[in-house]
Amino acid sequence: MNSKSVITLVLVALLTIGLTVPAKALLGVGDIVYDPSNYAAAIQQLVQLEQQYTRLVQTYEQVRAHFELAMQMAQQVPVNMMARYRALSTPWRFSSATNTYGTTGGWINSINTGLDVATSYLQSIEQLGQYGTALGQIPADQQGRVRTSYGTVELADGANQQGLETIGRMRGNTAAVEAAIQSLEADSLSSSPAMNTEIAVLNKINAANMISVRNTQDSNKLLVALAEQQIVAAKRQRDSDAQAINTHIRFVSEGQAAISAQSANASDAMLQWRMP
Repeated sequence: MNSKSVITLVLVALLTIGLTVPAKALLGVGDIVYDPSNYAAAIQQLVQLEQQYTRLVQTYEQVRAHFELAMQMAQQVPVNMMARYRALSTPWRFSSATNTYGTTGGWINSINTGLDVATSYLQSIEQLGQYGTALGQIPADQQGRVRTSYGTVELADGANQQGLETIGRMRGNTAAVEAAIQSLEADSLSSSPAMNTEIAVLNKINAANMISVRNTQDSNKLLVALAEQQIVAAKRQRDSDAQAINTHIRFVSEGQAAISAQSANASDAMLQWRMP
């Protein structure tokens, strides 16, 4: 086979291969193809990436602002808070009295501790006797007044003992309450980072509120005891007024008849009287 035949075969082969390759795109140049749909998708992805970047920048700015605020809020007060803000408390004063004849010692103990109130009270007051069967010897129209007067004294004894116990228990608890308040004050004015976390501050606020609630309860108990004594005093005054009104009613309704009975025939008796 001569060289001319070889060249012819090579050209035929190349032509055959060329005819078997798919046609290029209309705007293609060589092996580089321009597809408008792919270009639009790429632009859309670029826009989305730009939007995501903008949101990331905004998120970063917000996080940074929150961080800077947290850092600012975490700064300690540039003073010694314990020395600058601590308030001195006035100590409780306990009752005291001499006990010359042994009648006040129990009272003082009860009003300072709230213990043994009944026994201490009986040792310090004038004992209240009982009428017993002698009550039947009192005129019937006077027995009601005697009973109410006796009951008023008994009510006063109960109110007085209640007041003694309330005051005594409040005084007896002062040491524990004062210790709790001092601990809360020390923790509140502490410069330790552990005492100034958000949880620690909230816990101290809750503790302060609970101490306030306890103190309010004690104040209410004391007010109730005082109110009870005022009620007993008002009853005593009411009974006294009622007795005065009842006496006046009896005088108005029976006084004239009693005077007439006493003065009847007085003149005749005086005229008939002769010196022996």
